[in-house]
Amino acid sequence: MAFARPMLAADPLEVQALQSATFQCMNPLFRIQWHTGANDLGQLEPQPVVHDRLLRCAMWNGKSSCCSTSLEPFQLVVFNAHRDHIEAQVLILEQYLASLVNLRSSEVCEKSTQLEQQLLDRAIDSMQAALEFAKPCVLHFLAFVAGMICFSCQPDWVNYVWRNGYGEVVGVNVDPNSCIYVDRGCGVFGHAVQEAYMHVMESQLAKRPAASLPDFSMFFSRESLCKWLRSTVALEPMAFKSSQVARRLSQHMSIADVEGSRGLASADTATTSVSLPEAVVQATAIPTSFPLTKAPTEASSPALAVDPARDGLLSDFRIHFAPG
Repeated sequence: MAFARPMLAADPLEVQALQSATFQCMNPLFRIQWHTGANDLGQLEPQPVVHDRLLRCAMWNGKSSCCSTSLEPFQLVVFNAHRDHIEAQVLILEQYLASLVNLRSSEVCEKSTQLEQQLLDRAIDSMQAALEFAKPCVLHFLAFVAGMICFSCQPDWVNYVWRNGYGEVVGVNVDPNSCIYVDRGCGVFGHAVQEAYMHVMESQLAKRPAASLPDFSMFFSRESLCKWLRSTVALEPMAFKSSQVARRLSQHMSIADVEGSRGLASADTATTSVSLPEAVVQATAIPTSFPLTKAPTEASSPALAVDPARDGLLSDFRIHFAPG
C-alpha cells in the first residue's frame, strides 16, 4: 500500500517574502542587498515603504523607497570601503614622495650630475603640489559614491538604467552635472598628478624607488573621469565581490553603527564592539534564493537620469562633503 509523502509546512518568512517582494526593490546593482526573508541586518525592503528615520540616505525620508534602517550599517561599510580604497591610493603617492625626499639627501643623489639633481627636485616639487589637491578630490568623489549607494533606495530604478535582453543592467544614465561636480574637485588634482608623473619619468633618480605609482589616470581629463564614473563606479556601487562583502561584515562593527545610528545606543555602549553572527554575515552576503519577482527581462533604455553627486550631498555618511 502506497502512502503519499506528507507536505512540509512552508517557512512563514519565505511565504511572506514571496508574496510581498516586488522587482522595484530588486535592482541588480545591489543584488547582495535584496530582501532574503530572514531577520538579518543588511537588506532592502521587499517592496517600497515610507520611512521617516533614515540617516544615511535621509533624502528618502517621507518618500516611498526600498531602503531600510536595518540596511544603514551595511551601507556605511560599503561607503567606507570606497573611502579606504581612494585614501590608500593617495597614501601610496605620499609614501612615494617621502622616498624621493629621502633620496635627495642620499649618497646616490650627491654623486649624480647637477642636471639629475634638478630633475629630482622638480619631480618632488610637482608631487608635493599635486598632493595639496588630493583631499578636495577625495571629498568630491565620495559624494558621488554616497549618491550611488543611495540609488539602492530608488524603486523606479528601471527608468534610470540600460538593460540588455537578459534584463541585466549594462549602464546607468548619470546626469552630466555629477561628472562636472566631481571634475570640479578632481580636475586640478588630475592635471597636477599627470604633470608630476611626467617629471618622475624624466628623472633617473625619481624612478629609483621600487614602489609603483598609483593609477590616477581617470582624473587626467573630464572625458576620462566621466567615462570611469559611468562605466565603473556607477556599475559597481558595492565596491567589492560577494565573498569580500562577507569578510568585511565578519569584522567587528560597533554597536553605535548597528543601533546608535538610529539613536538607540547609550553612552556606555557607544564604544563597545560586537562580532556579527555568522548567520547574519552569510544571509547578508548571499543573495536571496527565493524565486522572487524580477523586472521584465526585455531590453530597456532609461527615461530619467540619476544625479549621484546631488544625492550624495544630501546624504549623511559621517563625512563633510565639498559643497557643489
